Amino acid sequence: MHWTSFLQKKYQIEDWLKPLLGDVKIKVSFDETTDFQIKSDVEINGRDIPLELLGTGYLQLIQIFCYILLFKPKILLIDEPDIHLHPNVQEKLAVNLLQIAQAQNLKIVLTSHSPFIVRGAPAGANVIWLSDGQKITENREVVELALGWGAFGKKVIVVSEDSKNDLLKKLIRQWPDIEKSVTVLPGRGYSHLLTKEEAVELKNSLGSKFKILVHRDRDSLTDDEVNTLSQAYNEDGIRLWFTEQSDIEAEFCDSSFLAALTGHPLNECQNWLDETLAQNQAPIEQQFASQRVAHNRELHGAGGSPTNNDVWNAFQVRPLRGAKGKYVFGQLKNKVPENAFSEQTVAQLTTFPERAATLRANLEDLLA
Repeated sequence: MHWTSFLQKKYQIEDWLKPLLGDVKIKVSFDETTDFQIKSDVEINGRDIPLELLGTGYLQLIQIFCYILLFKPKILLIDEPDIHLHPNVQEKLAVNLLQIAQAQNLKIVLTSHSPFIVRGAPAGANVIWLSDGQKITENREVVELALGWGAFGKKVIVVSEDSKNDLLKKLIRQWPDIEKSVTVLPGRGYSHLLTKEEAVELKNSLGSKFKILVHRDRDSLTDDEVNTLSQAYNEDGIRLWFTEQSDIEAEFCDSSFLAALTGHPLNECQNWLDETLAQNQAPIEQQFASQRVAHNRELHGAGGSPTNNDVWNAFQVRPLRGAKGKYVFGQLKNKVPENAFSEQTVAQLTTFPERAATLRANLEDLLA
C-alpha cells in the first residue's frame, strides 16, 4: 500500500475503528528524500505502538478497512473476521460492517462460527447455516441457538441432569465418531430435569435439526420405575437415558477403571471398593432411604410403591450395592494410595475399559 494513499484514508479508518476499539489514531511518516521504509504507529489510550507489534485483532480490522477504501470492491468476501476479537467487539463488528457496506455501496459475504457475530447481525442480514457445502437452514433463531449452545455442526444435544459435565463428556469422548456429533448442555438437578414436553419444544425450536437425549441419574430407582419414566419420553428424536448405576460418578468407581488408573491388581482395586462400602454402610443406607422418599413422592403419590427394604435388597447385587457414585468417589480419594484417585487423575486418564455401554447404544441409535 502506497503511504500517501494510506495517509489520505487513515481518518476514515479511524472513524470505522472507533465504535469497535475506542479512540485509535494511526500515525504514518515517510520522507521520500531520506527514508527507505514507511514508519507507522498506532496510538491506543495515549500510548504509541508500532504497527507491526499490534495485536492480531487490531491488524485484521485495519487490513479489512484498508482493503475496502483502497480497492473499492463491489463484493467483499471475509473469512472469520471474529478470530482474535473480544466477544463484545465481535457483536459490534456485524453492525459496523453493515454501515460500511451501505456507505460504500458494497455487499459483504462473511463466514463465521461465532454466536456473537450472528447475534449482532442486523435484522436485514441474511443468515445461512451451511454444512459440507449444503444449506441446512436460513432460520436465524435456529442458527443463533445452535451456535450459542456449541451445537453448530452437531446432531445430538445431550441435556444433562448435572451442572458439571466433565465426567459425562469424558464418557462420550470414549467414542470419537460419536463425540464429533454430540454436544452437552448442563442442567440444574433432577427436580429441574427437562420434561418430555420441554424436550419436544426444544427440538422444534431448533427446526428439528437435532435429536435430544436427556440424561438422568438412576439413583435408587428400580428397573420398573426406570422403564416407566423412559417410556413417558418416547417421541421421535427424543430420548431419556438413565445411568446404568446410581450416577455418572459411579462409572469411575469400578475395579477395572481403578486398575487402569493406578496400575494396581484388579483384586486390590476391588478390595478398596469393598472396604469403602463396608466402612460407610450407615451413611450409604441413609442416603438411599432419602432418595426413595423422593422417588415415592414422584412416582407413587397414590401408594403402591415397593418397600425400601425390597428395593435395597435388590440393589445389593449391583456393583456399588445401592451407594451413590458421588459419595463413593469422594471416599476413594482417601482410600486409594498416593493420591492416585482424584478428579484430576481421572480426567487425565485416556485409556481404560469401556464404560457406559447404554449411553453409547442410545447415542448410536439417535445418530442412526
